This record gives sequence, C-alpha cells and structure tokens, in this order.
Amino acid sequence: MAQENAMQHTDTDNPAGDLRRQRPSRKKPLIAIVVSVVLALSCFVVLAFLPASTAPFFASPLKSVLTGLGLLGIAFPFVIAGTLLHRKAARSPYYEEGFIASAVLLFGYVAAIFGLLCVGLSAYALVVRLIGGE
Repeated sequence: MAQENAMQHTDTDNPAGDLRRQRPSRKKPLIAIVVSVVLALSCFVVLAFLPASTAPFFASPLKSVLTGLGLLGIAFPFVIAGTLLHRKAARSPYYEEGFIASAVLLFGYVAAIFGLLCVGLSAYALVVRLIGGE
C-alpha cells in the first residue's frame, strides 16, 4: 500500500511546489559581468590604437560607437550588482544597504545613458553622412 502511494505521488499533485522559488544562479550574473567587462576593455583598447584625428568627433562615428559600447560594458556590471544588492537589501532591516544599492544602480544607469547617447549620436552622424549633409 505504501509503495502504491509513493508511485502515485507526482509533482503535479503538489501545487505548492510550483510556488516555491528556486535559488537564482550565481554563475549567470558573473558570466554576464565578465563578458561585459571584456567587451568594454576591448573597445577601449581598440580606441587607444586608432590614430588620433584633428577632425570633430562626428567625423569618425567608429570612435563614437566604440566609446558607447565601452560605456555600456562598464554600466552593465554596475546595474547587475545594484540589482543584486537591492534584492538583498529588501530583506534587510537597515536602510544603508538599500541606499548603497540605489547609488550603484544610479551610476550604472547614468553610464548606460551616456553609452546609448554615444551610439545614438554615431548613428545620427552616419545617417547625416549617407544623406549627404556634410
């Protein structure tokens, strides 16, 4: 009788099993941070080896794209770290941890905005160049 009950029991019989949260992976954020930092460093290294030009920044959209991607690569780890700290701070009774998480998130968002701005301005420069504005 006990064997039959054990064989009949499945995960679908327990609806509370669906509500249980699984522990988030610790490897995925770490891999994302490493990839974004490597992307940022590679963009900045390529920028360092590009020849210096006396032309305005819009004259070379490649530099603007690389700068934007580098800034996005720097911003992403701060956003991930701030989000993880914010989740941890939600369980903490102290407000300092939430303040630090918010500051880290703010820095990440500002860096992301500037990165997107650089990429957007380089796209604008390319469109103007294709239309024949310069």
